[in-house]
Amino acid sequence: DKTGFHFCGGSLISEDWVVTAAHCGVRTSDVVVAGEFDQGSDEENIQVLKIAKVFKNPKFSILTVNNDITLLKLATPARFSQTVSAVCLPSADDDFPAGTLCATTGWGKTKYNG
Repeated sequence: DKTGFHFCGGSLISEDWVVTAAHCGVRTSDVVVAGEFDQGSDEENIQVLKIAKVFKNPKFSILTVNNDITLLKLATPARFSQTVSAVCLPSADDDFPAGTLCATTGWGKTKYNG
């Protein structure tokens, strides 16, 4: 936001695309900060990346928080390094049979004590 306050997380899925939550309300006036591990330190080689376009799922509902996904197209690609990389995604032909244990990660809450 305008204060420089960290308000939501996201994941690089390629050099120029970020996936985040629709409930974050990201705008093109916001920025993506990549490579930040300690907000209290100036030692990191961070990248501040402008957002060219925001693609919020048109079926997102703030009431139910269903379809809570947004894609961000970066104006300038992130530079991959030892500390900045894309998340590992399955390929289109990967097969996950019913009952396969899968894991996902996230940051933050969508409701109090949630």
